[in-house]
Amino acid sequence: MKLETERDVNEWIAGARALAVVGAWSRLGLWERLRGGPVARKELPVDARALAVTVPILAHVGLVITDGDRVGLTATAERLVASGSMPTERNLDSLADLARTADVLRDGGPVRDANGKSKATSGGTLPTDPVATERFLDMLYRISDGAAQETFTWLGSTLPKKASVLDLGGGHGRYARAFADAGHEVTLFDQPMVIDIAKKRHGDALRYLGGDFHTIDSFGGPYDLVMLCNVVHGESDAANASIVARAAKGLKAGGRIAIRDMFLDEQEQNPSSAVFFGMVMLFYTEGGTSPTMRQAHEWFARAGLTDVRTTTFETHQIITARKPA
Repeated sequence: MKLETERDVNEWIAGARALAVVGAWSRLGLWERLRGGPVARKELPVDARALAVTVPILAHVGLVITDGDRVGLTATAERLVASGSMPTERNLDSLADLARTADVLRDGGPVRDANGKSKATSGGTLPTDPVATERFLDMLYRISDGAAQETFTWLGSTLPKKASVLDLGGGHGRYARAFADAGHEVTLFDQPMVIDIAKKRHGDALRYLGGDFHTIDSFGGPYDLVMLCNVVHGESDAANASIVARAAKGLKAGGRIAIRDMFLDEQEQNPSSAVFFGMVMLFYTEGGTSPTMRQAHEWFARAGLTDVRTTTFETHQIITARKPA
């Protein structure tokens, strides 16, 4: 991703154009149209010249094959479409938002739409649009299987049998479910609308607590473990310090808080996952960013927690701290 030459600039531009094309094909339903096999170009509901320009782009990046008259999916594209991993119209919308980066830089985030309305969300959810919220949570659930199992493998081995666990801001519930399926008693806390969606997926496998973690005094407990998985990047430094402090009050003596997220290093230039995700938070939250590991240590210290430990994975870290016995 380093920018050192004009060739690098051109490659960045080409990548943005390719993402725009893939997102546009998703918006128009063309990927699904091709899942049944090759289709004659004239049968696709798009402009002929635009098709003639975009098919070579998609062939170049390995997503379609063509004999001049018909277009079909490559095996890679078939796999991406089947798994729901193909870039979607959400990516196309994000490119439109990125065109307003100068406005955000001048005025601050969140980004505003063409009518000047803020595009901020709450934890990625839209309280006024339950359908879009459920679709967003379904997407997160789908892509989080590996991360949930990784988190359970790392944290679960240190818990007592039938431990009491709180998944704070747990959204879709996949992290909570990994612990519940292992026999632990797990409570999922999130906004009431999100809880209603989670209940449809998990039923009696979890316990549920709805509310606003910005203002609620108590999260229940006492717990052996409180998890915040992919939560703190959406909040300001002050909000995170408050959430951690209140969560710590619900811990048993010797219990732990575990934060799984993308943290910047002390030089604030790595890892790339945290560096670039901060942009998403700037555009779509009121106070979110990619926090530093130093900030996490400060949250724990203010809450009276000790024995801080960091485990680094490919794109995320898990930082834990313990409530003194």
